[in-house]
Amino acid sequence: MPSAADVTRAVSEMRASHPTSANWGSTHEGWGAASLTYNRDEGRIIELVMTISGVAPDTLASAGPGGVLGPIHIHNYPQGGPDFFVQQMPGEIEATEDGFIYRVSNWTMEPAMVGPDHVDVDFVLSEIAAGNAYFGLHTTDAFCPGNKKEGVAGTCAAPGTALSGHITVLPAPDPNVLALVTR
Repeated sequence: MPSAADVTRAVSEMRASHPTSANWGSTHEGWGAASLTYNRDEGRIIELVMTISGVAPDTLASAGPGGVLGPIHIHNYPQGGPDFFVQQMPGEIEATEDGFIYRVSNWTMEPAMVGPDHVDVDFVLSEIAAGNAYFGLHTTDAFCPGNKKEGVAGTCAAPGTALSGHITVLPAPDPNVLALVTR
């Protein structure tokens, strides 16, 4: 198990009003949160847990040519910019009463499937660390043809982004502070 110094923790609030999903014209009512723990030196996601309410698993839509990218990805800003990437992840989806839980555990990352050639795992993790990344969740409920974004002629490479959320890296715990454990 890696030491606390080797691990970075991040969180994300998933919502339709995030600038990316709002830009796609999302009318989805879902919401949720994600917790991400990763080891940058190893290029490994230790754990990602995303809990979503108001989105049924059967409405999730894969993206990319022939649906090669799953419905949940890590992206960076600006969408469509010169270094924009789509980091696919091999997560598992578990249905809940009002949505789903998405999990990725102990995954050694692979280079982003979509993006410039220089977008490797370290670049993706550096974008997360710099506060320049977000999660995107695609569903069949938000198709691109309704997108009113300037310059978009009603076509796109993926279903619309129904929910998205900025990834915020949490500060590292102070090694001089002892944690109190209670029973």
